[in-house]
Amino acid sequence: MLSKQYTYLGISVLIGILWVFIAQNWVFLNVFSALLGQDLNVFLPQISSPSFTALWFCCISALGIWIGTNLNGKPRNAAEVRVMQPIWWLAASVLVVLGWLYQFIFNVLIWQIQGTSPVEGSGVNYYDLPFAGWLLLLGSVMVNVLLLFWLPTLLATGRTYRFVVPGAVRLLGGR
Repeated sequence: MLSKQYTYLGISVLIGILWVFIAQNWVFLNVFSALLGQDLNVFLPQISSPSFTALWFCCISALGIWIGTNLNGKPRNAAEVRVMQPIWWLAASVLVVLGWLYQFIFNVLIWQIQGTSPVEGSGVNYYDLPFAGWLLLLGSVMVNVLLLFWLPTLLATGRTYRFVVPGAVRLLGGR
């Protein structure tokens, strides 16, 4: 990896950190608050932040594994490079599914296991999220995976493996 790629990687990871831990909550609170249920004082700190933090950790781990694999990989031909493309897609797909699972766990499952209601006096043992709120969260998971996994792998994947990451050749050029 070139020093320019390390710089791009650092910037993209910093943008991802700022998004997940600061900007995303601001957007949820100020732009989409009507879609996220009745009590954002419960939703943001006890549901949204932990679920997206877990997804952030998974994306950073997958990114580290991807970069480590690429730094240590020495493909001899194009066929060996092409083998990595389904692996990249599998990693990205698993991250999206994990993010969706985290939304389910933190919105529904934790409250049912604890036997408590996230909103005092509501009488339900899950966070009552409208359908549009679910769509927003599931879409946010995909945006997070794009920002936390796709963008860093696009910017930091080494010379030969740059053909594996979707959009890399179109955005960064060929050889």
